[in-house]
Amino acid sequence: MSIAVFEKHPLIRYLRDPGSAVAFSASDWERLFRAARHGYLLSRVAWLAKRDQFWEHLPKKIQFHLKSAFRVAESQATSVNWEVVQIHKALSESNIPFVLLKGAAYIKGQFAPAQGRLLSDVDILVPKDRLTEAEKALYSHGWFPTKLDAYDQRYYREWMHELPPMQHLGRGTTLDVHHTILPPTALLKPDVEKLWSDVCAIENTKDLFVLSPVDMVLHSATHLFHDGELEHGLRDLVDIDALIGQFSRQDQFFQRLITRADELDLGRPLYYALKYCRGFLRTPVPDDIFLRVSAYNNRSMAIRSLMELVVLESIGSVLKDQPSVTTHASQFAMYVRSHYLRMPLRLLLPHLLRKQFISDRSH
Repeated sequence: MSIAVFEKHPLIRYLRDPGSAVAFSASDWERLFRAARHGYLLSRVAWLAKRDQFWEHLPKKIQFHLKSAFRVAESQATSVNWEVVQIHKALSESNIPFVLLKGAAYIKGQFAPAQGRLLSDVDILVPKDRLTEAEKALYSHGWFPTKLDAYDQRYYREWMHELPPMQHLGRGTTLDVHHTILPPTALLKPDVEKLWSDVCAIENTKDLFVLSPVDMVLHSATHLFHDGELEHGLRDLVDIDALIGQFSRQDQFFQRLITRADELDLGRPLYYALKYCRGFLRTPVPDDIFLRVSAYNNRSMAIRSLMELVVLESIGSVLKDQPSVTTHASQFAMYVRSHYLRMPLRLLLPHLLRKQFISDRSH
């Protein structure tokens, strides 16, 4: 299987060249809308139409749907900015610094992926030695854990890189509080202190930061290829593509990106991110840079071929009108892989068995 299978899909054609949409048929738009909604990309599609100034050349019915999607993103951006203010208020009382991650960082920092970016929660990073203080500060401002089961509490607090997800009692918003970007039990062990050493302040706000440009790309790549939910992976590739488009204008950006990947032991997720960004979106990564990061993929031919199949099937699932048995099997394989990368087998096998049999019976 190759990425060429998806190249004729209207959403891929649009993301590569938005202006091509002026020649789309009604059937093309129907397929684009279905895939973009499934992949949380419809608001991004709407923003691209505005950016490239061909909105008025589209059919009125298409304009109506894009306008609605655009308004959803604008409303959510307002809500995210307000939520960040409330989190900052809660943590600043105890002088606890925090780093915004992923979608909230893009929106608050006004980075390239922010336009049309939808998100289901706010992710932050706090110093591990301040984690208990941060949790108490958030409790006092209305955020409480959603995972109350004793096993889940232990799973998050002993083995994961974050607290159990928190939800605000009044606003219903979800907050994920991280102390590093991968679980301590994971095969890859990036040094979180190195991330903290390069953070960038937002709007000169005390104790509120985002990751450095190269670390932002590396974190997005790591999240994508270690999370296990690649059915939404196209949106993450769009994020990485936008970040590279913005930051690659900086002097020696790609060189610094590779050097940083070495420092943080994140070379393999960077390879996968650049490979599939180039494949799906034609992200302008220089050939010599891609050749260098390809050295991180030092697996056997059989494993590389299998990984290619399951990644393409998983990311491409949003582009399929009817997912196949292979698609579902690939998504399950990526789910198991993500847990294997997070936990040693002695923890992984009991965890998966519990989730499959005990958690399912409790619903």
